Amino acid sequence: MSIITNLTGFMADRMCGGSTRKLIAGWWYSILAVTFLLTMLSFWIVSTRQPAEAFASVWSTIILILLSVGGTMVMRKFHNSFFTGLFIGGIVATAQYFFLLSMIFGGYAVDRQYLGYSGAGDYFQAAVAFIQAILLGSFAMLLTAHRSEIMDRSSNLHKSGGGSGGASGRKAEDSFREVDDGGDIDGYNPPAMG
Repeated sequence: MSIITNLTGFMADRMCGGSTRKLIAGWWYSILAVTFLLTMLSFWIVSTRQPAEAFASVWSTIILILLSVGGTMVMRKFHNSFFTGLFIGGIVATAQYFFLLSMIFGGYAVDRQYLGYSGAGDYFQAAVAFIQAILLGSFAMLLTAHRSEIMDRSSNLHKSGGGSGGASGRKAEDSFREVDDGGDIDGYNPPAMG
């Protein structure tokens, strides 16, 4: 992991003034841009292709939109280790899915050429899916190497137990402290052993 950390540190120095958070955000925005392009391609595929290819395109768009919304929420609000790990796992799975999709769309292009049709649209979609797979895979490595940049311990999520602060956040924190201090849970006291 040290090689990846050194490489991303070098990239952050060159492109983002030394800020790995800006590098992570920029990489994420490039993934969102390719997601938008694939969404537009999906509309075209649905109107011009067979149902199987249209379904694959629409399903990949739905997965990308869900990943985009969930990833943006993790990057902006839910900075704990569970959601960051879930996000990284989702990115790895989606990267593998888009690699497979690029091969499938390439196969569709070959089939269309064999039947005497133009396969240029399918080759383009295969290339964009492959670029998305590379972006997602490299983003997963980047995020794994710098996950501590995402898991910010000074956020409100960690200060108040999930709330936005105020009395309700303090109340939740106090109830956790009571359980940690040896208090019973919901009035249940286990019987003494012996």
